[in-house]
Amino acid sequence: MRTPVISSLILALLSAPTYAITDQERSVLQRLNTELGTVTKIIDEAQQAANQRDRRQIDYQRLSDDLQKIQQGILDAINSERREPRSLPPVDGNYR
Repeated sequence: MRTPVISSLILALLSAPTYAITDQERSVLQRLNTELGTVTKIIDEAQQAANQRDRRQIDYQRLSDDLQKIQQGILDAINSERREPRSLPPVDGNYR
């Protein structure tokens, strides 16, 4: 399950105690946000393809909600001139 690992890495990146975002970092974060948008589309496709009769379902809504929280944190970092350490909303990480 790569999603919890990716989520942890992204949250660690966004909660790092830095005070200014560089142009290079902003560019990388914009690329990351684009990639997460692609992941969101893949999640939607997987949800559409899921077998509704399977007793072990993935909670796609929870997964999408967590991904949206991560994307919002990235957008906040991209759009701010200065970053101050802050408390981020926790992601669930449990999708079954």
